[in-house]
Amino acid sequence: MTNQELESSIVAATTESAVRQLITDFKAHKDSQLSALTELLNAKHSQLATARIEADEAKVALAIKDAQLGQHTAALASKDAACATTVEAAKLAIQTNLDALVQAGQAAHAAGDLDAIGAVLDAAYSYTSAARFERLENELVAAQAAVTAAVDKLAALHG
Repeated sequence: MTNQELESSIVAATTESAVRQLITDFKAHKDSQLSALTELLNAKHSQLATARIEADEAKVALAIKDAQLGQHTAALASKDAACATTVEAAKLAIQTNLDALVQAGQAAHAAGDLDAIGAVLDAAYSYTSAARFERLENELVAAQAAVTAAVDKLAALHG
């Protein structure tokens, strides 16, 4: 029953029974409206509960991604430190070998020993030969690929 119908019924009600019927109809109308509103409210509560669950799941997923990102960042930092240590050790070994070659060359020159100078030059050439250069170049490419893969993994986790 609509509000206009209720108003029309009030005007028409002249007897006590008609008034009681009008009150009963009015109460039924309001109960119907209350029931509809209650259903809407329950639906909204259900939607809110679902949204909260989804938000909690998203928070958990984000926390997992953050933890993975932290692990990968730590692993990358560790590999970076190991790479830096390896490079520094290689640099020191090269400097040491070159210093030894220079000292041997200076001693051979001072002594005027051409055979010793030839041996020093041969050792210097062997030390810097193409095969060694190629091996070092391959190691560098492999290290760069590992770093690139780690960076891509971090980007995937962060994105």
